[in-house]
Amino acid sequence: MPKATTKKAKPGGLRRAQLGDDTKSAAAESPRFNPLAAATTTGTKGKSTSGVTSGSSTTAAQDQEMTVTDAAAAGAEGTSGGETASLALKADEAGDELSELRQTYEAAQKQFAESGTQEYLRGTIHECDRMIRNCGEEVYPSAEFNYIYASALHDFSLIGAEEQELTGFVEMALEYVSNVADLITAEERKEADWVWKYYLVAGKVHLQKADSLYEDQEEASSKKEFKKLGTQIHTTLVQATALLDTGFKMVPEGEEKHVVRLDAKSIEKVGAKEHEMVSAAANVALHADRFEEYERRKKWNTWALETYREVTQDTPENVEAWQGIATCMHSIVGWWADQEADEENDDDEDEDEEEPEDELSLPVYSTERGLMSLQALDAIKKAIELARKAESLTSDLLTLGAECHLNLVNIAVGDKAAAEQSKAAVALIKEAMATFPDPALEERYAEVLEEFEEIAGSN
Repeated sequence: MPKATTKKAKPGGLRRAQLGDDTKSAAAESPRFNPLAAATTTGTKGKSTSGVTSGSSTTAAQDQEMTVTDAAAAGAEGTSGGETASLALKADEAGDELSELRQTYEAAQKQFAESGTQEYLRGTIHECDRMIRNCGEEVYPSAEFNYIYASALHDFSLIGAEEQELTGFVEMALEYVSNVADLITAEERKEADWVWKYYLVAGKVHLQKADSLYEDQEEASSKKEFKKLGTQIHTTLVQATALLDTGFKMVPEGEEKHVVRLDAKSIEKVGAKEHEMVSAAANVALHADRFEEYERRKKWNTWALETYREVTQDTPENVEAWQGIATCMHSIVGWWADQEADEENDDDEDEDEEEPEDELSLPVYSTERGLMSLQALDAIKKAIELARKAESLTSDLLTLGAECHLNLVNIAVGDKAAAEQSKAAVALIKEAMATFPDPALEERYAEVLEEFEEIAGSN
């Protein structure tokens, strides 16, 4: 339900390319979000080292721009000499500021993947601002430049921005994404090697915008405002997924990227397309679960589900995709269960049904809810099997498997069917507790174990 509370202030000063000509005077009156102040005063792990300055005034950091050379010196402590030397400018591109910017951003991505440090990313943001101030135009007249700036802002919003700075980074990234759409030529769309990356980052930034709108919705002071923001979130998701779908189709075959596995504290080289698709599907699925309206909830869960399925077709061994399929289906089944619990006549209908002996041929499993429950179980079984082989099993996989079995307990007709599903669920929960000891896990499933051990033991 909407809560009555004061709405948070948003940074002003976005360009007309995003907000329209009538915002020009408002932009002039309100201070523009300053990413340089944020990037300069944030430590390497995202902790602020001094107060964040906002506004459009030129800071000392702006006057001493961090270019490739400066960033290399700043990052020397966190990287080896060989790595720093390998980032020197190519001789034939020295003096070409767009080429230098491109190399700075490529270095930023490489540096973070290898060491988790952010000097080159700050350097990219500094260099972009310098180029804008020196070009004499309101919008820097290069689609690639605007893509790089949008992408750097998006990256920094994920790994270096303070919570109070996040909205400013997202709004600015949206602005430069909009500039790309205005500036990109037909030839660039067809030939440029960065265009697929642009579509993906544009989609991701729109997903971030949807997150921001959801926070606003939680603070809505009326049902009317709550509903209006819900529509805006839905529209933003439509834009985001259209951009992502376009980008997925353009990813070059065999393209790879380095991914930091924070849980394992390791770097893994993965297929770029499958990684981007799994990440996007997980994000959209989270948005789906926020909607109260069934049609919108199902629409976005279905988009995520189809995206995960495409990944499993191309890479059948992808554990995250199989887990994602199960998660989406489990969410939809859970929504149906919640709705059914509110309907008074369901219990009466269940009492009149016969109880067949073979749980695998139960009539209830032929319903949409029953079929999806079975499909979710098949998907999570596949994920667990693959994870066991790769020695990458997690408590989340095991407990999701248990919950998929419990979905079938809840709709089973007959004690035999309920007992079989309960035994399987209890076994997975106990394995999770034994393999991954965690007081929170034990507390979460204590009552579940007690209830379903009783059901399992009754037959």
